[in-house]
Amino acid sequence: MVKGVYAIIAILLLIPLVVLLDIPSYNSVNPTLFGISFFYWYQMLWMPLGAILFYIAAILWNREEKAGRTVSRRRR
Repeated sequence: MVKGVYAIIAILLLIPLVVLLDIPSYNSVNPTLFGISFFYWYQMLWMPLGAILFYIAAILWNREEKAGRTVSRRRR
């Protein structure tokens, strides 16, 4: 189960990277939002989304680290 959680963490961290590296998918002016072209506000939208995904990944990581410490203490 541990490998599955680490795979989920990796996916959560890779989502913003992959989405923002696909520049042709959002390389346009329209639709504008408050006078800001789509190219810029789409990138700004991914800043908080990426932070949220990173936060979820950090929570999962810390939960696995605590669980790992608990297992190693029981083995002693």
